[in-house]
Amino acid sequence: MLLRTYIPQAPLSVFVDFFWYFECYSPPHSRELTLPDGSIELVFNLSEDRTKWIDQDYNGLFQKYGSSVISGPHSRSFIIDTPVESAILGVHFKPGGIYPFLKMPVYELHNIHVSLDTLWGARAHDLHEVLLLSKTVDDKFRKLEESLIKLASRPLIRHPVVSFALNEFLGLPHKSPLSDVIGQIGLSQRRFIQIFKEEVGLTPKLFCRLRRFQEVLSRIEHAKSVNWLDVAIACGYYDQMHFIKDFQAFSSLNPTDYFSRQGRHHNHVAIHN
Repeated sequence: MLLRTYIPQAPLSVFVDFFWYFECYSPPHSRELTLPDGSIELVFNLSEDRTKWIDQDYNGLFQKYGSSVISGPHSRSFIIDTPVESAILGVHFKPGGIYPFLKMPVYELHNIHVSLDTLWGARAHDLHEVLLLSKTVDDKFRKLEESLIKLASRPLIRHPVVSFALNEFLGLPHKSPLSDVIGQIGLSQRRFIQIFKEEVGLTPKLFCRLRRFQEVLSRIEHAKSVNWLDVAIACGYYDQMHFIKDFQAFSSLNPTDYFSRQGRHHNHVAIHN
C-alpha cells in the first residue's frame, strides 16, 4: 500500500489540513465504519467512476456517487466500501475550511455525501480529468493545489468570529464553555450560532461534543487497557453514563466494543462480514 500526504502552501493551508493519496489498500475486510469528527473530506476515486458509502438514512444500503464526492460534516458514523485495488486522492479540510469553495452554507451538507459535480458542475469533471492525467503523486498534489485556489467562490478569508471560536474549541473543548466564548465575541448567541453553522456546518455545541469524542479516541488509541471512568472525567464528561451515551450516539458502538476493534486509524473500524 502506498500512502502519501501533502500540506499545501498559504493561503490554502489556512483552510486545508492536508491532501492525501493512497493506492493498493488491501484490507481483509470489504467495509469500514467511519466515525465522525465534524470535518469535511473531498474524495477523488482515480480507479473507478463511482464511490459507494452507506449513510444511516438508507437502511444499510450502499449509495453510489460519482468519482468525485464531498463528504459533509458528519455527527454520526457511516460505512465506506474498501475495494482491494484502488487509487484515491483526498482533501482533508480544516473545520470550516470548505466554506470559501461553496456557494451555499456548509450546514446543508450535514450528515450527507454529495457528488462533486452537483456542486461544481463541469469543473468537477475537469479537475478529475486533470488528476487522472497527472503521472506522479507530486504532480497530482500540485495540480490539486492550483485548481482549488482557482475554484474558490469566496475570498480565502475566515470570518474573525469563527476563527476565534475554533481556536478556543480546538484546544480542550470542555475547558472553554460556549457561554464564555460568546461573552468574548460580543455578538448575540443567535447570531454567533448562525455564522458558525454557515461556515463550519455544525452548531458550536455539537462541534464541541464531537471534539470531546475525538479527544477520547486520541487518548485510548495506543493504550493497552482503559479505565473508562478516568477517561470520561479527563475529557470533561459529567459521569460515565453521559460519556457512554455520547460515544454510542457518535459511533454506534459502545466504548468496549470499539476498543477491541481498533484498526488502522482511530476513526475507522473494520466490519467483517
